[in-house]
Amino acid sequence: MRKFKVLSGCLWVLLLFATAGMAATNPFMDVPLNHWSYDAIGQLAAQGILSGYPDGTYKGKQPTTRYEMASALARALAVVDMTKADNRDVEILKKLVVEFSDELDMLGVKVDQVDKRLARVEERLGGWKLSGELRLDLEEWENGEQGTYMGLARLEFQRWFGEDESIFFYARLEEDGGQVLYDKFYADFPFFWETTVTVGRFERDFEGDYRFQIGGATDISNESWLTDRTVDGIAFAKSFGLGSFNFYVAHPADLPLWEDEAIALWELAALAQLQFTEQFALDIGAQGFFGDDGSETALADYDFKVDSLWTLFAGLRFNFNEAIGVKGIYYYQDSSVEENSSGDWQDVDMDSGSAWKVIVDVKQDLLKFTSLWLEYGQVDGDFYLPTGNLALTLDNWDIPGGSDGFTAFDMQIWRVGATQQWNEKWSTWLYVSSQTFEEAGDNIDAQLLQWGLGVEYQYNENVTFALGYIHLDWDEDAESLGDYTDDHRVQFRTAVVF
Repeated sequence: MRKFKVLSGCLWVLLLFATAGMAATNPFMDVPLNHWSYDAIGQLAAQGILSGYPDGTYKGKQPTTRYEMASALARALAVVDMTKADNRDVEILKKLVVEFSDELDMLGVKVDQVDKRLARVEERLGGWKLSGELRLDLEEWENGEQGTYMGLARLEFQRWFGEDESIFFYARLEEDGGQVLYDKFYADFPFFWETTVTVGRFERDFEGDYRFQIGGATDISNESWLTDRTVDGIAFAKSFGLGSFNFYVAHPADLPLWEDEAIALWELAALAQLQFTEQFALDIGAQGFFGDDGSETALADYDFKVDSLWTLFAGLRFNFNEAIGVKGIYYYQDSSVEENSSGDWQDVDMDSGSAWKVIVDVKQDLLKFTSLWLEYGQVDGDFYLPTGNLALTLDNWDIPGGSDGFTAFDMQIWRVGATQQWNEKWSTWLYVSSQTFEEAGDNIDAQLLQWGLGVEYQYNENVTFALGYIHLDWDEDAESLGDYTDDHRVQFRTAVVF
């Protein structure tokens, strides 16, 4: 009885593919023209799902073996992404994959990859998909606020639509300072020359491979230096044999230096990622901000305005194996600036700025008990960071030069981070970070030492509890200036995703 149900399921799925298009000519000489299955078999053969026997026959009266059914199922799975289906069809396919997993494995079909693809197809069915996340934090700061607050509240709306479900819509609602805003709102659709176009309010992070991040639910990270910001505009993406190309033109939604006048600027950004081998990759990118005479932004506090700002960057990534890799990125920046001299705006010669960092990234598979991230970098004092500052993401701590985007002082940075995944439930993390600000005041070099550790427990796939401690320690020279004080934070976070 079980075998009959399995074969019936296979027949149902195969007929699904057969009726997805118009009837095709039947290539098998032994299938009668007036047989009820003539068109269905012809369509399956046209899609490559049924291949028949070498002598050109179908042998419809001969019993079907499990290996023949698995072979037909494997071919059906190869086209499932391109064929109309509903939730019932996907459920049948999932059951068939389980039933014929051994035979599929012998045919070289990776069942885990099939499961992922079917899950992707399934999530696109049935209209809108709603997901979300919230984080409730209980915190105590030594020199700041303490109490309970909502660290994050977010709702995400997604939908695939269009004739072949090739258009993707995404919107995200997020609570920000008591207000609920659409911080992202965009659509992706295929365009000419196999490109993908994005229009709306979106983010692009061109430096994600070089950005320090640790902890899961805790999410301790430093920002990318140029990108990973919200912009309103249009983006293009193109994949090719060696890698991919991404480009966008937009109005920045917010920039520290230009404050509320950011909307008057245009931003251009591009990234080419070239994967020469499985081990070696090259990233080349550029970013520019510019405006016309009517949109230049003058800041009264600084008495200067930035007409244009261009940054070129290049990164190299090399993986010795799946467990250890090295990477580095270099930035070169040039700007056009005017200064207010007795009411007369005049061009000012600005030194070009640069920044760089190198990283060693070791996965836990190599060391067994922990992963390891080693990073060292330098940033010129006149280098401008559109994302804000170089510190780890700790809003309550004032980092020199972080308020307007300029680092203000030449800086040296090093970081060490480690994550330990003990089992499916428990993980721990720790990091140490040092930032040296040259001549931060009175010709004194100020040094900031940060360190932190934490533990996380994943109660189930939706709920995670995290406890973390982070400490900030300025050296005596910095404290003598009177501007910088030590601090620490204890945080207990409950994170829920759905």
